[in-house]
Amino acid sequence: MAVFKREGTPHWQIEFTFKGEKVRQSSGTSKKREAEERERILRQELKEQLLLGKVAEMSLGQAVDRYYDGVVVPKGNIAVATRELYALNQLREGLNAATPIAKLSARALADYKDRLLAAKKAPATVNRYLATVKAILNKAKDEWGTLTVVPTIKLLPLDNARYRWLTKDEEKKLLPVCAPHLRDLVVFLMDTGARLREATTLTWVDVDLDRTPRAAVRFMETKSGKPRGVPLSTRVEEMLRQLKAKCPEGENRVFLYRPIGRGGLGGDEAKRGRAVPFNNPFSTWDTARKRAGLEDVNLHDLRHTFASRLIMRGVPLLTVSKLLGHHSIQMTMRYAHLAPDAFDAAIDLLEGGKPRAQPVAPSAALAPAEDGSGIAADVGPDGDGIDPGTLDERDDVLAQIAG
Repeated sequence: MAVFKREGTPHWQIEFTFKGEKVRQSSGTSKKREAEERERILRQELKEQLLLGKVAEMSLGQAVDRYYDGVVVPKGNIAVATRELYALNQLREGLNAATPIAKLSARALADYKDRLLAAKKAPATVNRYLATVKAILNKAKDEWGTLTVVPTIKLLPLDNARYRWLTKDEEKKLLPVCAPHLRDLVVFLMDTGARLREATTLTWVDVDLDRTPRAAVRFMETKSGKPRGVPLSTRVEEMLRQLKAKCPEGENRVFLYRPIGRGGLGGDEAKRGRAVPFNNPFSTWDTARKRAGLEDVNLHDLRHTFASRLIMRGVPLLTVSKLLGHHSIQMTMRYAHLAPDAFDAAIDLLEGGKPRAQPVAPSAALAPAEDGSGIAADVGPDGDGIDPGTLDERDDVLAQIAG
């Protein structure tokens, strides 16, 4: 019996070869005897399917296990796996793990969608769960041979046209009211366009402060699963040098904070606890934005701030797309309306080439903000991975633009 245990899961795994093809899936049980029986049944079902054209029955729980083990885990991205596992567990509970996937009809899934909405789940969350169900059922039909038809699954329409970003004046209001450890994180997010998790999980091994002409960071665990590099603005480089100097020996994470000790902070910083990774900034962020009168701004808007400032200062959409790590430039097109100068030049050509629009001055294209802050302005590597050579070439472009 080809059953074995895999580290990190309590369930026995089934693996054997049938007609030259490797069959691998979770047994869904932590008991070896039950796993061996399920392997026997699975072999029998495959034989019936081959001889009689009969489709083997599979429960949702079994499908979820197989999808997680065979699709999610091999990606090798811990952050993605954690996020996917949460969604998969929600499906187990909401659709009943014992339900045969063949009974997940369009009506059953529509009812599930209605239940999620009634529970006040956000439309984006509902779509995420439904998209996961669809991915599982497609695998069951196209690869596993356990489903003949995938039901129609209609996602909810979403309004993703959120263009909120911080102006220079709003930034000047926000930074002074941030706690020091939050201020460092906020500046980093605004000047690198990093997603929150990319920043909070950043380690010193992926910070290159000796790189020329600009220091750079490398985000290894990204939403797309593809690493990217981003050169640093002057203020972020200086801030990271200070954090590096204060970093406790043996600590790998970049962004840390010192929790207040039981005795309270008072005027003695020694009463704070030891430095720990700054994983959850939402409480202190909420306090800061209220103090600044910016309650409509969320942390992800700092990423929009990075992109919007670059576009408005004349940086091409493709460059911004690479810096943000977007899967395609279509995701960056939401910022296109912020760059009318490019269209002005096109109309100049229409009228015979006589220039009427004033191009963005090279010295102003990526000039520091009025308070002395700089904006990272370079192109990251292609989505296939980090390319230091490409980053160096683009630093030359940055030097030309910044004058």
